[in-house]
Amino acid sequence: MRKVLLTGGTGLIGQALIPALRKAGYEPLVLTRQAPQSPAFIQWDGRHIPPHLSEEKIEAVINLAGANIAARRWTETYKRELWESRVELTHQLSQWMQRYVPQARLLSASAVGYYGHTLSMERLAETSPPGTDFLAGLAQAWEKAAQEASPSAVILRLGVVLARTGGAWIQLRRAFWFGIGSYFLPGVQGFSWVHLTDVVRAFLWIMEQPAKTGVYNLTAPQPVSAKELAEVILRRKKGLLLVPIPESALRFAFGEMALTLTRGVYAVPQRLLSEGFSFTYPTLDEAVRDLLP
Repeated sequence: MRKVLLTGGTGLIGQALIPALRKAGYEPLVLTRQAPQSPAFIQWDGRHIPPHLSEEKIEAVINLAGANIAARRWTETYKRELWESRVELTHQLSQWMQRYVPQARLLSASAVGYYGHTLSMERLAETSPPGTDFLAGLAQAWEKAAQEASPSAVILRLGVVLARTGGAWIQLRRAFWFGIGSYFLPGVQGFSWVHLTDVVRAFLWIMEQPAKTGVYNLTAPQPVSAKELAEVILRRKKGLLLVPIPESALRFAFGEMALTLTRGVYAVPQRLLSEGFSFTYPTLDEAVRDLLP
């Protein structure tokens, strides 16, 4: 059975990807800082790969590790944790791969934050230039660390992943209780999203095609504005009122992290579409219909 090593395998994407990998004939080996749940889970400290893995015949490495961007206010300490959990960890992983498993492919997560957060409504493909804010710099360094492993590494710039089981969708859904919804002003900022089902399918699609290399935007084909997102959810929940939330309130509550709510990006999956990948949930309306049955 083909062995695949995962970092960040206990997160939202990893928990959905592991059973899908098994069904496709792979044997996942999951690095985790938590107590191992089964022999497939291997405890580590987030930096040093357990020595015995160097003897495994690993075909691919899927790197999903990284502290939650929205977990808390961005103090300098937490920004350092965001950096270390992505850039430093990926750098260590790349060095280990170069030395012990040079034959293995690397599929490494990144984010559409690479393009920066603005009020531009321009559609951005994989060849669009990077942004200049903190998250853009973080994504650029993260991707550079992954590309150290091999020039054939695959980078997947993820949009906001929507899933019934957790992540951003839980917070979005809670904002629409009692028939009242909200969105963050000015409302035109881009929201690049993707359904978890399509994330898992895209990872497996790339896994099955060894010639695939380079950067892919892993977002749905139709990004929307923050206001459009709220309107779609409100219609589905048969809500009555949509209330805009001013930027000043967000900056007071979240500090620098408010930038990710009041500014955005319209990223499109140009490479996936041109190379023949088909989305199960290409539009937000279809995704919300599944997420709010």
